[in-house]
Amino acid sequence: MAIEIDKIGYAGIGLLAKMQDLVQDFIEGKEIEEVSSSAEEEKKSLQERFDELVELGEERYDEWLEKGKGERGKITEKIKERANKVFSELGLVTKEDIEELEAKITKIQRALKKAQSK
Repeated sequence: MAIEIDKIGYAGIGLLAKMQDLVQDFIEGKEIEEVSSSAEEEKKSLQERFDELVELGEERYDEWLEKGKGERGKITEKIKERANKVFSELGLVTKEDIEELEAKITKIQRALKKAQSK
């Protein structure tokens, strides 16, 4: 039986996720039960255990991916803020400054056209 490469990857992530959960439970002082002592765990076939790891891996992968996107957005905003601060300190014009000036010019042009048409 051939196993798809992506399933192996997800199973690896699932295994890491299980380990992460065990470590987190240990840190929080929760009681850790032995995997082999559970009667229903012993009844499961290797394929069922593998499928569970794949499913857990897919869930955690999506969760970690979303978390990463959120963190990337936060980092991008911090970089923009710092760059704007540096530009301001150096006396350089930022994109926001130009857009603000363009808006003011457009407002003045409209006012002039309105005044000329009266």
